Amino acid sequence: MSGETTANRAQELVKQLLERGLTPHQIAEEMENRVSWRSIYRWAKGEHEPQQPAAMKALEAVAARYAAAQSPVI
Repeated sequence: MSGETTANRAQELVKQLLERGLTPHQIAEEMENRVSWRSIYRWAKGEHEPQQPAAMKALEAVAARYAAAQSPVI
């Protein structure tokens, strides 16, 4: 993540998940409700960023699961 802030990374990941059809509610559920859906919404808008490293790791794990699920198998 060279030069990328936590806020930018969170915003990027949330937007990717939203583009895959998830709602902020679903993303929060996938993150085991470590944060509220409102936090997810605020991250997407760039208004806030994850305050806890565990929340960012959970978001990255969700994004990785959905990226893997969507990747074509060759």
